[in-house]
Amino acid sequence: MPTVGEQLASAREAKQWSLEDVARLTKLRSDQVLALEEGRYHIFSAPVYVRGFVKSYAKLVNLDPLPLLERINADISKDEKLTQAESITAPQRGFIEWSAYALSRVPWHIVLPLVIIAILVLGFFWAMQWWEIRKNRDPLEALPVGLYQPSQHMPSEYMPSEN
Repeated sequence: MPTVGEQLASAREAKQWSLEDVARLTKLRSDQVLALEEGRYHIFSAPVYVRGFVKSYAKLVNLDPLPLLERINADISKDEKLTQAESITAPQRGFIEWSAYALSRVPWHIVLPLVIIAILVLGFFWAMQWWEIRKNRDPLEALPVGLYQPSQHMPSEYMPSEN
């Protein structure tokens, strides 16, 4: 008795369809169609996909899907890779995956304007503080002693007394 893949391939060839035609009509990739015809079910991530793809492929080429699905179930039960149950819990994610996921969930159309406004407000307050410090500073404090020469003679009452 021919395998499921051989039955699907012969039905496809009877209709004179290429692999690409079947792939386009079933919305599968052509390498997936070829894998079904060759019986390489381990390339699919879960048995449910194999069953679904075989069912849609069989309906497309006017084959009864029930006997094919029974044969597929027998083939899948023999394949250890497909019978292993997948974990229900999510895999452990590292810091990079977690942070990428967290950043993808941020509503940037709200957060970005708020961050820009906060930066502008903080910049304004910093500039005001800097201006107050600069405004109250003695402009001659950076000069070394003895370099200041007044342009006019200062009256004696302004001069320090010598005791």
